[in-house]
This record gives sequence, structure tokens and C-alpha cells, in this order.
Amino acid sequence: MKKNHLSLRRKASVLPIVAIGALLLSSCAKDGFDEESFDSGVYNTQLETPSADKIEITPSVDGAQQTISWPVVYGAGGYHAVLTNVDAGEIVKDTVLDGCSFATARVADTNYEVSLAVLGNEDKNNAGGEVVIKTFNTFAVALATIPSGTDLNTYFQDNGITAMEGDAVYDLEPGGSYTLSGVLDLGAQSVLLRSMGANATITCADGACFKLGNGFKLQNVNVDNTGNTANGLLLLTDTPSETLSTESLGYKAAGANQNGYVMTNAVQLKNVNVKNLQKSLIYGNKTNWSITNLIIDGCIIQLDNGDNSSSVINLYGASNGLIRNLNVTNSTFYNLQENSSAYFLRYSNSSNAQPNKIYGTNANATLSLTHCTLANVFTGKDMANNLANTNLITTTMTDNIFYDVFRVYQFVQTNTVRTTTNNYIWWVKTSPQSNDTSRTDSNGNPLCTEANPGFPTMEELAPLDFGAENAGANFTPSGVPADNRAGDPRWLPAD
Repeated sequence: MKKNHLSLRRKASVLPIVAIGALLLSSCAKDGFDEESFDSGVYNTQLETPSADKIEITPSVDGAQQTISWPVVYGAGGYHAVLTNVDAGEIVKDTVLDGCSFATARVADTNYEVSLAVLGNEDKNNAGGEVVIKTFNTFAVALATIPSGTDLNTYFQDNGITAMEGDAVYDLEPGGSYTLSGVLDLGAQSVLLRSMGANATITCADGACFKLGNGFKLQNVNVDNTGNTANGLLLLTDTPSETLSTESLGYKAAGANQNGYVMTNAVQLKNVNVKNLQKSLIYGNKTNWSITNLIIDGCIIQLDNGDNSSSVINLYGASNGLIRNLNVTNSTFYNLQENSSAYFLRYSNSSNAQPNKIYGTNANATLSLTHCTLANVFTGKDMANNLANTNLITTTMTDNIFYDVFRVYQFVQTNTVRTTTNNYIWWVKTSPQSNDTSRTDSNGNPLCTEANPGFPTMEELAPLDFGAENAGANFTPSGVPADNRAGDPRWLPAD
């Protein structure tokens, strides 16, 4: 929790309120505070705050909002409520109110804490109640919890994957240890594997990967990929369901001209740390796949990728395909080896990576890379390859640090709608490229500004250590990048 916030649990359990007249006048009779129409008859009493099990959390129908409510306490002078997003360490709402509920935005897959205290009423000589703490979360309900020590391949072979709308959710034990002994084929079902506490760790055997047919989510997980030479940790299936073809989905009828397949469910990595990734993070398997939503948030991806052509996000080898919405945020990518053959992002064919050719006439796409740190990814090839150059694509590249990353400008095609602010670049083993600093976005901002963040050299870098804070990585910037708060926020001091 940020130091400049005061937690209710640190405040006095009985909170005297001297000036609550205006509060009482605005209250409702149903809450027991309208003295003109209702007198609760509660005087000279030590009030009790409703217990945690009486505090109710009600999400809105669309899940975007949540209402926190509790029973009325007669004779009270009001309530003091504090809602905290535990994962972000931020107070969402700190309020004194006379009603018995309040509403806030609801963030999915988040742990919350609500602190509630009933306030005393001087006029009635009623003392306030103790603080009550209720914890809750907005995680989807899991189908099962997989025991620590399990081989995930064996578990799903024995139990199958539940077919359902949306994600089939399976919990991993917080801090648990798991193995992935081979190719885990998820079929066309979107699966979410997660820990709801400390990161679980999955250790991959050689050749192990998750084979995706339509979406996959991994959350709060460490992946030890040491010794695994599989082409991709996430491998898109080479036998897609015909229900996902551009014909079946109606995209060709809407003006698309390519025969391909579209992953309509999201692929998401959230708070995932990957150690010793030798080849691709995501591999298209030389199949005409497009991904509608690819989200990488709060991850550390440590490559051990030498001179091979396995790009980090690799859709190369087919005749068409693209990512319609790529959103990479608050993440760090770094490599322990020099590589002059691979790219950060690679498509197969720039012409057939235009969104209208897959999703229909006038379809748009977005590429977003924000608050990320990239070191040594890669030293001898362009950052991106075969991206379409069209104003149907919006490119956002802001608040990033690139250290020994070659030709960043290839990620920002000149005809796209471009926003590039507060990016910094420095070269050690790579050759400086004038286009990285002289080219501009749609508003005249440079793609990058030259500034040395003072990172460790490649020879000083080490594999991730899951037993250490931030998995042992540290890319704290110095100078201008730090002053302007660029890069992965975990390396920056608190505000």
C-alpha cells in the first residue's frame, strides 16, 4: 500500500464526529438518520459495526461496477468505509457517508479489501464501533484446484477440459510447483490457468508447450523453460476448427479476401515470469492464424535465445495473419545472448497482415507497447518484420526503454496512426540507427530519444531467480529515463 494513504485499520476504532449536522440532514429515513421523521430510540450505546459476513459485494450486470452494502446500524452518526485494491496497493475509495452502500468500478481478477466502521453519534451519546475488515476478489470461479506437484499433462489427460462458454478456469495452488511434461493440447476451449496468490511455478520438459485452438490465459505463474527447445511456449494449433475460419466467422462476407483462421478468444499473460526461453514465446506454427486480442501485462520474459530465427511473437511461415489488438504493458524482456536472426514481432506477409484482409472492409488494428523495458532484444535484426503499413492500424509506443534493440522504427510503420512519446534508446552492441531518433509520430514527436539508462551489459545479466524479489531481475534506469518515469514501472521508485 502506498505510504501516502491512511488505512482505516490504523485509525481509532471509535471515531468521534463533531460536525455531522449536514450529513444527518441529507440522510434517508430508511437509514435511521432523519430525526424529523424517525427516531431510532438508540441512545447511550456502544454501537457495533456489521460483521464481515453482513457486508455484501454485488457486481453490476456487465461486471464493470460493484456495489458494497451493509445493514443499517440504528443510532449511528454515519459510516467510514475504505476500499483498497490490494494487488495495486491503492485506495480506491475513502469516504464518510450516511447511507449503507457505495459503488465503484470493478477490476477483474483483483483482490480487494473493504474496511468499515460505524461512527458514533454525539447527540445520542452513542459510541462508534470497531473496524471490520472484509476481503474479497473479482476472480472468476474455478472449476477445480490442481494440487501442487501435479504434471499438468497427466491431470488434463485424466480429467479432460470442461467445454463451456468463455474461459474454463483452473486454479494452481499459490506458490505451488507443477510440471509440463509435453504438448498440452487445449483444443478449441479457452483455458485460464492461474494462481490467486504467490506465483505458482511450472517447470517444462523438453518439447513441452501449451497448444492453443482458441484462446489461453496464464496468470500469476512462473515458467521455467530451461532446456526446452519447443518452437513456442504457446503454440497455435496447426489443425484449427473450421468454425474459426474467415468464411465461417463472416469476415469474408464482410469484405475479407484471405482464407485463414481467427482466434476470437484472447491470449493473455498476466504477471507471468518466463526463465530461459530458447525459442518463441508465441509461435503461429506456420498456419494462417490471426489473433484478435493478445495481452501481455506485468510480465518478465527472460530469453536465452542465441542465433536462431525464433522471434518472440512469431506468426512467420504462413501466407497471412496478424494480431488485431496487441497490448504489451508494464513488462520487461531481456536476452542473455546476442541474436542477429530473430525479431520481437514477426508476421508472414506485410500485404496480408492488413486487418481489412482478414476481418473485413475498413477493419482496424492496434499495436500498443507502453511502459516496457527491452534489453538485448535483439541486437542484429529489426524489432518487427512484415508489419502492414496502412492507416487502418493505430500504433502506440510510449514510455519505453530500448537498450541494445535494433531498428525500433520497424515497429512503427510510417502510414499508421502513430503516437510515440517518452521513449528512450541506447546502443552498446547494436549499431545506432538515425531513423530511431529522427523519425516522428503523427504529431511530430520523435520515435525515441537517445539516453543511457545505465543498464547491466549482456555479460552481466543472469537468468531469472524465482526465489528472489522480481524474480531476481533489476533494470532500474538512471538519468533522463528515470526522471521521466519510462520503462517497466516495477523498476521505478514509488511516487
